[in-house]
Amino acid sequence: MQYKLLLIEDNSVDTSVFQQMLKHSGVQVSEFRLAESLEEGIKICETSAPDIIFLDLTLPDSSGIDTFHQIKSKIPSVPVVILTGNEDERMALEALRDGAQDYLLKSEISPTLISRSILYALERKRIESELIRSKANNEALIENTKDSIWAVDTKLNFISINTRFSESMELLSGRKPRIGENMLDSLPVSYREWFRGIHERAQKGEQFRVENQLQFTDRKHDIELSVNPIRSTDSEIVGVSFFVRNIDARKLAEQRIRKSEDAYRLLLERIDEGVMFIDNDNQVRFANRKFIETTGFDEQELIGCNFSNLLSEKDPYFGRNIVGELLKDEDPIEVHFKTKSGSIVWFKVKGTPLLDEDGQIGGSLLTHTEITAQKQAEQTIRKQEQEYKNLLETMNEGLIYLEKSGELKFANQRFQDLTGFTIQDIINKRLPSQILPETFFDLIIEDSTTIKSVPEQAYQYEIQITTRKGEHRWCLINCSVIRNEDEIFSGLLVTYSDITDRKSTEEKLQLAERELNTFIYKSSHDLKGPLSSILGLINLLETDEEISKGSPCVQMIRQSAEKLDRMLNEMLNVVRIKREKIYPEIIDFTKEIDEIMHALSSSEGFEFLDKQIKIENQKDLRTDRKLLSAVLQNLFDNAIRYQKQLTDSFLSIYVHDYMHGVKIEVEDNGCGFDEKTRGNIFTMFNKGNTSAKGNGLGLYVVKNAIDRLGGYIELSSGDGKNTKFTIFLPDLYSTEQWQAPNSVFN
Repeated sequence: MQYKLLLIEDNSVDTSVFQQMLKHSGVQVSEFRLAESLEEGIKICETSAPDIIFLDLTLPDSSGIDTFHQIKSKIPSVPVVILTGNEDERMALEALRDGAQDYLLKSEISPTLISRSILYALERKRIESELIRSKANNEALIENTKDSIWAVDTKLNFISINTRFSESMELLSGRKPRIGENMLDSLPVSYREWFRGIHERAQKGEQFRVENQLQFTDRKHDIELSVNPIRSTDSEIVGVSFFVRNIDARKLAEQRIRKSEDAYRLLLERIDEGVMFIDNDNQVRFANRKFIETTGFDEQELIGCNFSNLLSEKDPYFGRNIVGELLKDEDPIEVHFKTKSGSIVWFKVKGTPLLDEDGQIGGSLLTHTEITAQKQAEQTIRKQEQEYKNLLETMNEGLIYLEKSGELKFANQRFQDLTGFTIQDIINKRLPSQILPETFFDLIIEDSTTIKSVPEQAYQYEIQITTRKGEHRWCLINCSVIRNEDEIFSGLLVTYSDITDRKSTEEKLQLAERELNTFIYKSSHDLKGPLSSILGLINLLETDEEISKGSPCVQMIRQSAEKLDRMLNEMLNVVRIKREKIYPEIIDFTKEIDEIMHALSSSEGFEFLDKQIKIENQKDLRTDRKLLSAVLQNLFDNAIRYQKQLTDSFLSIYVHDYMHGVKIEVEDNGCGFDEKTRGNIFTMFNKGNTSAKGNGLGLYVVKNAIDRLGGYIELSSGDGKNTKFTIFLPDLYSTEQWQAPNSVFN
């Protein structure tokens, strides 16, 4: 699938890095547009909405979380991925809580992360939209009903309240209830024990309906209270829901029935519920206007009809005597009718027995409450849950959920395939240590329970697991902390990505690199001895005036030998850069550049070059001084060696703070680089142009040294243009770069 992407970023370096990463991500892009300000980005979206937006929070015309809020308010339907530096990560997490789909750290951006963030952001936006629609339907259903609806947890604390219930409670107790408040504290004292007993019944799993008369501020009202236990996915009772309906009208109707059948009929015709009389033979004797309108039948078509024939053939009560079923239990039952047009309407039916003159049951009064919208909402929720489960089962990563105790409560099929353990082997147990080391889990628990009021940290590790069959596999695991409504750590969500092939490839590359560096080092070292002897013999020949004057070949031999000696020294430097340990120290750039300039002052053409040095860094930069010196000395030497011998030749050096390190810009107006060599300028033995007299190792040394220091270098040059190198070096104490890697000769 091809995507339309919009990048809102004002930093040209970050834009260049992003485009390079996107190019290698494998994502098919039909349109890529760049905006350097928030206003420009909004205008682009208004003319041609992208599929996804990558947004930097710090722009010329907007800064901080307000940048995301403006984008979201203007273009709410487009998923947004935040681009941020490490210092803005907390702001990015705030944006996630406010509706952003994902965020990427600029210092860790990669083709894989870009590809994954696009796919995940689009899917999260789709699920978010569906959940919002579902939630809106449910809330509309609950808020528009005339019933008081609320729910409490096992401790009788309110967890949901609709407007009707809030208004009723204010009439009952003089105060409005609030979420989190205990229901008993909100009730008048006279009703507390009654509600406590009802709650205890529901906690035992009972689903029932009771009637009572309550004293409100205006007068007493008869109410019908429907009580339903709330169960979790594993059938554990986690709360109770209540539905209260004012049945003053129904009670009044019952009184009037005893006085006058005509008055009773009139009342039934006016109520908003379907009402029906059926006899002991299941025959319909009366149906009110509401029921007739809902089902679409005429009154003549209903009277005398068998009640069970009105139900859908798939209904469990189809063909059964509904009177007997309703009299078995006072709780209502759910049935679905087939209307005259063939559509299905769901009702919750409550039956009340009717007595004849002899006091015997002669039939039943059925009250029908339509719940079609509720059923449709439930079906939508079940469908979404199933789609979510399908997503979990088809994802490429293994996924598990661990409770705070460490016991596993969920594992998708990919995790089972990856580890060889079936769900029966590990469910409700702690994972074997060869799959998840106990120290990892314990450290995350300790970290998550002691550190509070900070953005949630993501935990990522590369570990080697042992499958049930004894096979070793490398996995990248990502751990996300799950908290309950009280922000207390309740579990851990862990994904497993199989990186065995990648680790195998890395090991092969490292072995090949070690072998190559060993060969270069030993070869260069072995050649140094004979070369030193040759240079010594040349010195002897030059002392003999007759030989020296009679043979210009001696000078040519010396020049070639010295050139070979420089090449061997630089090759040894390349290997040393890769093998020696890094020792970070605070760099004084003024002192460092002065020392390098002094060392180069004897170079030919040094005095003709205009040196423009500007140092504006305020933060301490801790890095390896030897490697930094090698980088700067090579760049300065190139500027001196390859100047155009003009009176206006210059070398500009600018050092300033940038992100968590410094940026060094080295620019000169020398002979520059041929455009055709630009792509390979940092490769070994490559020369910038045909007039270059070097051996093609200088910039290769520069690139390797900067890589060891965790930075990057960019070149801007071309035919007839100034040559400019832009270097970024991080402060090694703000990263883990300073930790010395294994020697390439181990």
